[in-house]
Amino acid sequence: MSRRVFLDTSGWLAVLSERESLHQAALDAYRAVLETGRGFVTTNLVVAEMHVLLVRHRGPAAGIRLLDALMQDPTHEVRYANRALERQAVDRWLRPYGDHRFSLTDAVSFETMREERVTEALALDTHFEIAGFSTLPIAS
Repeated sequence: MSRRVFLDTSGWLAVLSERESLHQAALDAYRAVLETGRGFVTTNLVVAEMHVLLVRHRGPAAGIRLLDALMQDPTHEVRYANRALERQAVDRWLRPYGDHRFSLTDAVSFETMREERVTEALALDTHFEIAGFSTLPIAS
């Protein structure tokens, strides 16, 4: 089992945005992961989602700041989706869970977690629990 936690767009946005109702709780959970010596893993698809959200709501400079910070932060590992990973995500997560509204980003996240043996995610999205993963407790 990995000591890392998967960082999903929903959790990451709550950490960064004071407008989010669970901002403080998500920020506390995020800090607790780092304070215990654990790190985060995410995918380039999640990074792309975060970048577009920041550009839309805070402007291009905020998007660049996120990318620059991420590239310099050893506590945040980014896995890159290639064709094989996407194919596995579709076959393992999208087809069998066809009655759920998982996105390709969700499915690639789940497959990354499975491959990396990551069991927990910082996510506000119930899709992670539906897929059999745990989410960090975030008290409201």
